[in-house]
Amino acid sequence: MAEDQILPARKVKLKWKFVIGTFLFLILSISGVLTYGYFHYGKLIKSFLIETVKRGSKGLYHAEIGDIYLNIIEGDLIVRKFELIPDTALYRKRIGMDTLSPIMFRLKIDHFKIMNFRIYAAISHRRIRISDIRLIAPEITVFRMMVSDQAKGDRSRDQLISIPLPKGWNSVLVSNIELKNGKLEYYDFTGDSVFYQAIPSCSFRITNFLLDSNKITPPRLLNCDDISIRVDSLNLKTKNGLNRLSFGEIGLSTGERLFYVKDFHLIPLFSRHDYTRKMGYQTDRMDIRVDLVKIHRINLRELILSGKFQAGLLEIDSLILDSYRDKRVPRKQGFRPPLPQEELRKLGFYLKIDTVVLQNGKAGYSEQVYNEPGSIYFDKMNAVLTGLTNDSALLKAGLVSELSGSAYLMGNGKLDASLKFDLGNKNNSFTFSARLASFDLREINPMLSKLLPAEISNGKVQRLIIPQVTANNQIARGKLLFYYNDLKIKMQTREESTWNSIKKGVVNFVANDILINTDNPGKSGKMKTGIIYFQRDQEKGIINFLWKSTLSGLKSTMGFNSKKQKEIKKSDRKRN
Repeated sequence: MAEDQILPARKVKLKWKFVIGTFLFLILSISGVLTYGYFHYGKLIKSFLIETVKRGSKGLYHAEIGDIYLNIIEGDLIVRKFELIPDTALYRKRIGMDTLSPIMFRLKIDHFKIMNFRIYAAISHRRIRISDIRLIAPEITVFRMMVSDQAKGDRSRDQLISIPLPKGWNSVLVSNIELKNGKLEYYDFTGDSVFYQAIPSCSFRITNFLLDSNKITPPRLLNCDDISIRVDSLNLKTKNGLNRLSFGEIGLSTGERLFYVKDFHLIPLFSRHDYTRKMGYQTDRMDIRVDLVKIHRINLRELILSGKFQAGLLEIDSLILDSYRDKRVPRKQGFRPPLPQEELRKLGFYLKIDTVVLQNGKAGYSEQVYNEPGSIYFDKMNAVLTGLTNDSALLKAGLVSELSGSAYLMGNGKLDASLKFDLGNKNNSFTFSARLASFDLREINPMLSKLLPAEISNGKVQRLIIPQVTANNQIARGKLLFYYNDLKIKMQTREESTWNSIKKGVVNFVANDILINTDNPGKSGKMKTGIIYFQRDQEKGIINFLWKSTLSGLKSTMGFNSKKQKEIKKSDRKRN
């Protein structure tokens, strides 16, 4: 009886040992396979990638890879010491024989991870499917090369901004690629000299990188739905060493065709006194801040392939400009600043922006002739510029670019103005008109009294109207209607003495009681119309030209007319 009971117990025990042993064997076998796959398949993938890069790029690139580790179950790949190296010398040899992309890359990564790599689909269907690739602190170098002569047709141009599908594969899809804290370098070999720029820290995000032999998709930049780039806290010095450029954040999205800059600041590195003297001649010292700049609908294809900058809309939000000029310093000998049309035509690249919008801007200008600078400012500035381009066909067709906007003079008087530029006109012709609303003239004393020995003691502008002034590279002509009341001017002398006091009293009497009308229209109701006539100082720019032209009309209203203005007035009376 006892032996009959012992035998089944032993059989049960043996069964459990067999089960456990079999289970352990399976675990060890699977572990062995996984371990073998971890190292062996990693080597196979490494060899495959190196060969695919070389063959797929026709020798223009080669890859160097340290180690690849594969987790078969998770489908994860860990790559250490990866480098993608372009052969720029071979590119130059083949530039005349093949259609080559003008953009080349060099990529160096110490460590990156590929997640959810579907190995079965790669082996059985020759399709690569990856959900995420994450690269930490990569070093990226971008080379902009010369475009080959064969890249002229639309089809070949689309090929230049695409990546070909490697032979033997049906498709490649990577849903998301992230590059964090990368170092970016840029070389441009298309000009007379090499342009170089380094960015110490940036981040990239690439969405839906797709190569598919069976799927026809609209042309996309480098086969991606979107490439987003962000650069934080970038600081650069200008070439002359007098300013620093500070960027809070710079971003680009190829999918949205959007470029933006946040918290831009142009910072002068020297004081008002030293800045111009460091330059060696009279110039404007400008401190510029902009909260946000956005450029919409950029044509990235043309920018990459041809160096042409085309965009639909440029937005400038919250511009603050502080400009200072020290006129005690001599001018630059032979300097001839061009008018805007000429400046556009002389640009070294193609430019076309449909619309430029300025919102909530402020601009201040200070000018120093004596011990203290005179200052004036405009705030609440809003403006729209249309048709900003140097396109030769559009200029030949007679394109007119228009700038219109409004601002408040010294924070009080609303100024509406419009300028129209005939961009193709060789004599740089343009027109301007303006209207200033009710304004206390004493507000301009911070500028007037520091530049001239005079100040306005009383006076009220009812309105000031410039119907239209026609101007070109040499001269401005037009009319000015200045409606004002109770105007009184007080003359000053730099040094007080008995004789100077007598002279000041005489000048005040002549200015206020003989030459200048207190009101316009006067008590009789007669309106004095100012004649705008000013010959441009070729050594000064358009702002000075606009101001001096307007000033000629103001002087004319008050009775100070040049010989030419008197002739125009006489001619107008005969016609009327």
